[in-house]
Amino acid sequence: MRIIPVGELHALAEDVMLGIGCVAASAQVIAEHLVLADLHGVSSHGTMRLTQYAQQAATGYLDAAGVPSLHESDMVNTTLRRVDANSGFGHPAMVLAADVAIETCAVHGHALVAVTNCGHTGRLGHYSELLATQGLVSIIMGGGRWQHWRQVAPHGGIDPKLATNPYSFGFPGGEDGPLIADFATGATSGGRAMSTSVREELFDDPIVLDADGLPSRDPNAYLDGGAILPMAGPKGTGMGLMAELLASAMLGPDTPESNTLLIAIDPTRFATPDELSRRRDEIFGHVKSSRPAPGHDQVHIPGQRGFALAEERRRSGVPIPETVWREIQDLLTKGTSQENPT
Repeated sequence: MRIIPVGELHALAEDVMLGIGCVAASAQVIAEHLVLADLHGVSSHGTMRLTQYAQQAATGYLDAAGVPSLHESDMVNTTLRRVDANSGFGHPAMVLAADVAIETCAVHGHALVAVTNCGHTGRLGHYSELLATQGLVSIIMGGGRWQHWRQVAPHGGIDPKLATNPYSFGFPGGEDGPLIADFATGATSGGRAMSTSVREELFDDPIVLDADGLPSRDPNAYLDGGAILPMAGPKGTGMGLMAELLASAMLGPDTPESNTLLIAIDPTRFATPDELSRRRDEIFGHVKSSRPAPGHDQVHIPGQRGFALAEERRRSGVPIPETVWREIQDLLTKGTSQENPT
């Protein structure tokens, strides 16, 4: 494992994105996103993704130079918006969507933003954090290209049929950070399977199936033609299907990779800021007062442990596996690599 200063890692990631054809603004947004994922301990959506993005740009899977735009003509009222990523990476489109949601909530108290025609959006929790820092509640879900990204077996089946269809929920917090619940509707994400494989580790539980449908803790069982089990059985399948229906059936064509639906709410339309903080802290405190289970030092509010870890790593540096570090160096000189799954 190599420890890289945050500024150095950001500069390297930005150079890679510029080298594969991104405009400067998009390269900056994507680099910041990937480094923040590493800071929060979500390495599956961090700088290891640079190899995937370089390959996608090189093969024409997406348009690295694509810049998102806001469409107004097809909206039926003032709280609905549509952002078109114009076949580019999803991160700049999602940041634009968050900005639009913040502006719309300031006037109307709520917003619904559809993001279409984009590549990988990265960690959805990042956008919930952007909204939470502005005092907004968020619900974000995504999907698309289920014909191509067959990763998760439905409950009761062994063949991969759905993508990992992520969700993110966010609620403004206090000094310890917001509540951010960011998860795939598969028992793991494809990116986490890849990062676990890169580290030559096993999952704690048998959450994937091999090509014969047998449960396994080995991420390579999935990567070599198997499937990911759904999160919480039928619950994960139901949530995954709902995300896919909204992203693909409702929002329409989902090329090059996905569509995303972002819902934002201003909670102060229902309670004063003081009331909201008091009620939130009471609920957080009640949950955290539970006796910790064996192997845990305390109960954490989802998202807050990553928030604290990010602060620590800003000071101490970001741990990057040697294999990922070598890939980044290769990208800076060659610009080609192997595609990773979403």
